[in-house]
Order: sequence, then C-alpha cells, then structure tokens
Amino acid sequence: MENSPVPLSIEQIKKELPITWEVISADVIPKIVRVYKLSQYLDGIKVITALANIANDMDHHPEILLSYSSVRVELYTHSLKGLSSFDLQFAISAENSLSNL
Repeated sequence: MENSPVPLSIEQIKKELPITWEVISADVIPKIVRVYKLSQYLDGIKVITALANIANDMDHHPEILLSYSSVRVELYTHSLKGLSSFDLQFAISAENSLSNL
C-alpha cells in the first residue's frame, strides 16, 4: 500500500467500487458504505474480525456498527475529509475477503 492517500473524486471511486458498496454524502463529507446482512449475531463478529484485520494491515480504520443481523461499514479518509485510494482499496480488500457472504 502507498504511504499517503491519493484523493479520489466520487466519480473515480464509483468506477472501481464493488457494486455491493455505495457512495453517500453524510455531513457534507462523501463516504463509502456497505451493510453486511447476516443471519446470526456471531457472524457479525466474524465479519468485524475480518474487517479489523484489513484495517490493521492497511493502517486505515473504518467506522463499524454491529447490530443483531447486520454490520455497517463507513469509510472516508479523515485527513482529507473526503475519499481516497485507501478507501477504495479497503472496500476492494473487504469484498475479496468476505465474498462468501
């Protein structure tokens, strides 16, 4: 992974973002979001563990919300107050790691 995030426009992100993720604008800051729908609470713990491993490897940490049957992930690059190559790479890595859900 590169050392510094490269800013990306919403259009650039949308071109490569896996279809299971979406771009939203919350609080004027664009974010990419994915909700994993799950049948069991412990499946959510497994998803969070996989996401935490990706975050640790990348040193790029999303906001994660666990509820009984879902895990919501929100990403943006805090230092840029927008989207970057780090966010896109995290989403792609998460999709590859969790594609069996």
